Amino acid sequence: MQTHNRTTKNNAYPKMATTKKTPSPIPPRLSKEQMENLKKRQEVCSTKGKSSSYSPMSYAQATNATASILKIKEAFPVLPNKKILEIHDTAFLKPDNKGRRIQHTTKGPSRKQAIIPTSDNIKDTIMGEANTHIFQINMLLKSIKSTTRAEFIRPCPGGVSINMNSVLNTSDLNTIERYLKSINGAGNDEVLAPRLPQSKSYLKITGIPYIQPNGNKLTSDDITTTMKQLELFKPVNLTAKPRVIKASPKSDMAIIWFDIWDSQNSSKAKLLINHSFNFGRYIATIRATNMNPGVPQCHNCWKWGHSIFSCHAHGSRCQKYSGSHKLEHHRDLAWCCKANSKLNPPRLETTKGEPCPHSFKCINCKGKHMADDNKCPFWKHRFNCEWHSKKAQEARETRANSTCLAVGDTKI
Repeated sequence: MQTHNRTTKNNAYPKMATTKKTPSPIPPRLSKEQMENLKKRQEVCSTKGKSSSYSPMSYAQATNATASILKIKEAFPVLPNKKILEIHDTAFLKPDNKGRRIQHTTKGPSRKQAIIPTSDNIKDTIMGEANTHIFQINMLLKSIKSTTRAEFIRPCPGGVSINMNSVLNTSDLNTIERYLKSINGAGNDEVLAPRLPQSKSYLKITGIPYIQPNGNKLTSDDITTTMKQLELFKPVNLTAKPRVIKASPKSDMAIIWFDIWDSQNSSKAKLLINHSFNFGRYIATIRATNMNPGVPQCHNCWKWGHSIFSCHAHGSRCQKYSGSHKLEHHRDLAWCCKANSKLNPPRLETTKGEPCPHSFKCINCKGKHMADDNKCPFWKHRFNCEWHSKKAQEARETRANSTCLAVGDTKI
């Protein structure tokens, strides 16, 4: 009975049929030289994926590539390995056909600052007592229980900028605005509402003739007047006046370049791109264009190619005559205003209290103008990076040649 019970118990649960899993196919082996070439090609695709026309390969793609390479090797055993890889790349690798997107919006500066547009008089007043203003602003921010603190004030084009330890909110901006407007001499027209830094979007307008029906040339004021009248441009703010140029030297059509303040996701530029509007009897179209912030000019040494925050100069330079002092101290420290009896004829000292009567000398082009003058060829080519790179290379070669000549004279 015990045996019968065991048999019944065992027969009640019959064994399930087991199927053996087929192992995954082993990729065919390559020679050592072929493996090295395949690894190099994969590294190029992975490290230079953005600039290369081919995307990186996965494990399955690498396995299929290995099999196809071996088939080509069997069909053409005489060909060298390098030629086989070229045949494989031409036949099997497909380039990415994704078009290059136009980058028309910059990232913008740090938002841990507040930009306050002011007049020149208030700007000088604020910078003259910057320490006091920083202390008063921090006390007011502390009184409203804000954790944001001001660190320093610096001048910027069209006003001042206050660097903070964190991003400001609306109440912090209102507090700073009320304090700056309470400064002696400051009014509603002298100090405008502070704002956070924004990105820039670069756009252009096409379809407008350069010569107008009345015979006059198209100007930036004509474009600005039309923009103010249209509802399309109401949500946007221009960073500067539009720039009007001819489409080509012999063309009668114009291209209008203009920049707007925007967010990093181009929210305001998307409201304008590919939209059309009437300009007189013509239909103009707004297009996106590649961003070109231009070559920066340092406001410390007044050289082109870097900003004031990355300047390696030990001291400030005068934009009037490239002296080792600031412009406000030019009258007291410049050698051109001091007497020199050794010159022929001797130079007399400039009368105290009078401005410097001597001519300017640009530190960049050596012309008779200030370093930040718009007559300077460096300023006129501020959007031409190749031109500035060529001038910088010429300056480096000139310095190298003068150094070699000086060393040669010393050895002699």
